[in-house]
Amino acid sequence: MSMRSRSVVTIADVARACGVGTMTVSRVINGKKHVSEAMVRRVEEAIARLNYQPNEAARTLKGRTSRTLGLIVPSLSDPFFSQCAHAVQQVAAEQGYMTMLFACEASHSVEAEELSQMRSRNIAGILIVPSSENSMEQLKELRRSGMPVVMMDRTIAGIDAGEVMVENLEGSFRATNHLIDHGHRRILCVGYDREYNSIGQRMDGYRKAMQTAGLQPQYLLVKRGVPVGPRVVAALRAVKPPTAIFSLNNVTSVAVLSALKREKIRIPEQVAMVGFDDFELASLLAVPLTAVRQPAAELGRQATRMLIDSLRSGSGNQQMSARIVLPTELILRQSCGCEPLAQITPLD
Repeated sequence: MSMRSRSVVTIADVARACGVGTMTVSRVINGKKHVSEAMVRRVEEAIARLNYQPNEAARTLKGRTSRTLGLIVPSLSDPFFSQCAHAVQQVAAEQGYMTMLFACEASHSVEAEELSQMRSRNIAGILIVPSSENSMEQLKELRRSGMPVVMMDRTIAGIDAGEVMVENLEGSFRATNHLIDHGHRRILCVGYDREYNSIGQRMDGYRKAMQTAGLQPQYLLVKRGVPVGPRVVAALRAVKPPTAIFSLNNVTSVAVLSALKREKIRIPEQVAMVGFDDFELASLLAVPLTAVRQPAAELGRQATRMLIDSLRSGSGNQQMSARIVLPTELILRQSCGCEPLAQITPLD
């Protein structure tokens, strides 16, 4: 192997391959300002062909604009957050940004440490699914320093940041109404994380549907880490048990479904169920789960575009008032009592 094949590709190598100066290549890498579209394509093709990797640390030391976005999510084991994170990384890469990804495991202290690390590493902007209002002062300080911040899925009042959420209240209202339309009058709302405004909005939608129908809301709310399945089973063995369950998120849905299966409680014959937040295997369960589908990937995409738009326009130093609310969709399957689709017999 030659010395040339072992050496790191530099910006000068890219410039020579294009027949232009290093300044032109630098302009393309740093946002394509004052460069023709034809030249941008030419440079990008050379970068891809030579596998050139910009030295982010060196660019930061020279005072140039960082091309790294920070992303903090509560957990990557939750399919919803992992889909969001994947979409963020895709859009960021398409726009020439890297992503520094952290999962705080819903720990307030870990989230605080991760925010501190991002500030010390000169991150261009931050995307965050907040796990604690304890982070409010750190996020406010980051905004005062001019760093753009976009909150996803959950928001904290009083922070000057962009927001991208879903129609939590409307989705829960529609889901609960669907159970009421099936004739259910005792519907149990089950979940945790009620301190977050996204879960609070889902509870509001459930309560609104129940009260509109003249029904009494019933809640079974636990703290994170407390097993919810046994408590649901106990509620179903009461004198006047609920005939239907509305679950506030996919983690709760899985826990409840596991408990019902373990106790041989039949769905929907003994208890109907609708969950907020669809997941990949919901349609493949023995009794497919009716669920409110959130556009997880679109949530990540929209939040990333909002952040990058703020960086490019320089509006991160101004008030960030942008807010996007994405629609949800009720996916009807069998757990609520709906009949399965008729099987189609293939023609010979």
